[in-house]
Amino acid sequence: MRKIACLILIFAFALLPASALGQEAPPRVLIIGDAIAGMYSSQVAKELKDRARVEAAWRPTDMVLNSSTILLNLDQLLGRIDRNGKPVPKEKWPTWDLIHVNVGLGDLVHRVPNLKSMRLLPIPAGGVIATQSKQYERNLDELIRQLKAKSPQAKIIWANTTPIRFSRSKVFRLGSEIEYNTIAERVMKKHGVPINDMYGYVKSLIDMDKPAGHGADPFHFDRKPIHLPVTKMILGTLHIEKPDPA
Repeated sequence: MRKIACLILIFAFALLPASALGQEAPPRVLIIGDAIAGMYSSQVAKELKDRARVEAAWRPTDMVLNSSTILLNLDQLLGRIDRNGKPVPKEKWPTWDLIHVNVGLGDLVHRVPNLKSMRLLPIPAGGVIATQSKQYERNLDELIRQLKAKSPQAKIIWANTTPIRFSRSKVFRLGSEIEYNTIAERVMKKHGVPINDMYGYVKSLIDMDKPAGHGADPFHFDRKPIHLPVTKMILGTLHIEKPDPA
């Protein structure tokens, strides 16, 4: 009988949360971003396993994330609205220690003009940029304001837009990301938000004069991983130890 009681006690002890055991729960990290973020978020989560709980913000697959849609859907991206579009009770809202965010390529892509839905159109065929530069600046300013208001305890990191190189699809204008990165830098400086220089890192990896495979520029990086700066930035910002090499 005593043995059974001991087993029950051990089992109950194992179910206690880390905080109840005197252990600090790992920090929670949210990655919000366009298709580029989807290319590194899972690897970052894998490398930081047991050191940080890294999650990619969920969004419907048909949502093109740009500076306008990120504002419209921010509560869902933060986990305050569930996947069915229903509000999550306030007591169940996730608390984030760090939010790593980027948006830009969805603003720089060219689309059919005067159409509510996003339909891409090559520049020679009359495609217009999705977000004008002045609107992009206003959107980023409001985005940072809302992130700070909704998650005041979270450290915010901005990742700038990765390079646009020669594009066979002709829906991106070569070099247009440079102006928008300058705009983002101005906004982040205003709000005291550090920048993860994904532009510089990716540019050092790829041949800027060569189209990416399948003409899907700028969403391919010559099969080279791009998660390292994100992992490093999270580690440094949260002051957690470097993951052991595999």
